[in-house]
Amino acid sequence: MIHQSRGTGVGNWELNRIASYTAGTITTSHALINTYTDSGASQAQVRVLKQYSAVTIDSGQTYTTKSWDKNVGGILAFFCNGETTITGNISASNKGYLGWTIYVAYTGEGTVGDSIESFSQNGSGGGGAAADNSSGGGGHATAGGNGNGSGQTGQGGATSGNAELTSLTFGGAAGAIDATIYGVNGGGIICIFSRKITITGTIANAGQNGSGDVENGAGGGAGGAILLKGKEIVLGSVLVTAAAGTGATGSTTKGGDGSVGRIHADYSTSISGSTTPTIDSTQDSTITDSTTAFFQFL
Repeated sequence: MIHQSRGTGVGNWELNRIASYTAGTITTSHALINTYTDSGASQAQVRVLKQYSAVTIDSGQTYTTKSWDKNVGGILAFFCNGETTITGNISASNKGYLGWTIYVAYTGEGTVGDSIESFSQNGSGGGGAAADNSSGGGGHATAGGNGNGSGQTGQGGATSGNAELTSLTFGGAAGAIDATIYGVNGGGIICIFSRKITITGTIANAGQNGSGDVENGAGGGAGGAILLKGKEIVLGSVLVTAAAGTGATGSTTKGGDGSVGRIHADYSTSISGSTTPTIDSTQDSTITDSTTAFFQFL
């Protein structure tokens, strides 16, 4: 899986087969669809996906991923040519774009690049705020909420990605508050490619809640992205979530809430159940045992 995680072309991704590998160089079997840039504000990554005949996440267990570190991470994805059964938990909550962890009025990290000292949005990252004010929430499916207060408050982050998740982004991080409060993280990315997916546990990909004190309220991070592809998908009742992080409240300020994330499914036979936010789904007759674009790599 090749993914443009930040900067130019952010959200572009595709699947390919590795034909050969030497240190520092991957040769793919097929020409790339997109152009990827890994320099400065623009950061791309390659994730080698595990391939299974069956996957079971047992009750009481949590399968998670390495946090995004401004270079790699934040993505949990795998192939399964049988059934994926989730009775435990899968989570990428707080694993996406990063909040600023120094007491300066910096934005959250967002789609356009790393945190900067600004009250304005940073792509999907929420704006920072002056002391005794509130910062902006991270954006994703919607814009993040603006901070409020009597002075310099932070602007909410912008929307990113799309409903079909053909453009796939992390949840935007929230801004920090000068000399007072750190920013917080957005959600990561979860992709499950499996012939059948049955969920009786949870899949969670939330943004982080903001923190506050007597005078200050920091914004919340945005929920991340969840993509499910399979012939048959059984979601259960509100077991799959990509919740917004809540902005914190000070005595006279309220940090901007983060946006909810995005949830999408492509299926060929059936889909049932509900999610929060409401899932966007597409029936795709090309998803079969032998001809599906992602199953062909198994």
